[in-house]
Amino acid sequence: MLTGAGFTANFGGLLAREMWAKIFNNPKTYSLVGIKELLRKNFDFESVYASVKNSSSFIDTDKLIFQNIVQESYASMDNSLKNYYFGGFGKFNINISGVSQLLGSFAGQRGERGAHFTLNQDLFIERQTGVIPLGLPMYQYREYGDRIQQGQIDSTDLVNLPDEDFLNNFKDKHQSSVGDSCFIKLHGSIGWVSDGGSQMILGTNKLEDINKEPLLKWYFELFKEAISRPGVRLFIIGYGFRDQHVNDIILKAMNENNLKIYIISPEDPSVLKTRLLKDPCLVIDSQTIPPINEKIWDAVNGYFPYTLKDIFPGDQTVTGTYLDIKKILNL
Repeated sequence: MLTGAGFTANFGGLLAREMWAKIFNNPKTYSLVGIKELLRKNFDFESVYASVKNSSSFIDTDKLIFQNIVQESYASMDNSLKNYYFGGFGKFNINISGVSQLLGSFAGQRGERGAHFTLNQDLFIERQTGVIPLGLPMYQYREYGDRIQQGQIDSTDLVNLPDEDFLNNFKDKHQSSVGDSCFIKLHGSIGWVSDGGSQMILGTNKLEDINKEPLLKWYFELFKEAISRPGVRLFIIGYGFRDQHVNDIILKAMNENNLKIYIISPEDPSVLKTRLLKDPCLVIDSQTIPPINEKIWDAVNGYFPYTLKDIFPGDQTVTGTYLDIKKILNL
């Protein structure tokens, strides 16, 4: 399972265009004239974030203000998800138990461990399932884990990520006891810090930033390993194939091991196909990403153009779409 922003959008999370608007509308941007102008010209807020971070045209104070604005926007989104969680999901008319059942079907079987990879940095899954991200074991992160399992985790709760020595010890002595399913946040999380800095992976140099952080580097190694075996089916909810470092791993698994892809997304499949063939939004620093992504469409073996509410309505009807999904998953 791989989830992206489109997954939590079903529960009030923000898609890229909505996050752009939230950042753009922040009153603190009024004093950042040059950055405000970049946002007017470029609706890819992550590209703007990278440009500001790496440019010598902006003073450090303005860079810090903009970084804080982006982090505040993510925290605000997560707080909204938190409020919806404690207030119930009735307003979305989604059978959350059915969604949880679908996520739970990716747990391992017959001694093989399952995995839920996500590109999201909010805390929705932690609150909903009580699962602790892989590599943050209870014996060392007990307070953090307790808050997650009690549904009290908050965007202001900071946790220092483990270093390489800790991870090596964890892999040798504790990884085998983590259970039949792993929750892995490929782009880090709200509240994760290392060496005093936030470990939310944003911008256009994501792979470089990931390789600097031992936990996230390991996560991507696990993702490569998981989908690079023969006969793997990758089930995707809400990922729009806009992260090239993720696409590259998917393409390699397709070419070498015949990876099959199944997608849940309300986006019309023709729109996704067109974007994979040629997407002007993937122009970064005046360089167009090669049209290699068009090959991804050839690996798509199932496409469900629906929201989670369509598949799991609040009246708990077992829809024909969910029955089709269960057949694919052999449930």
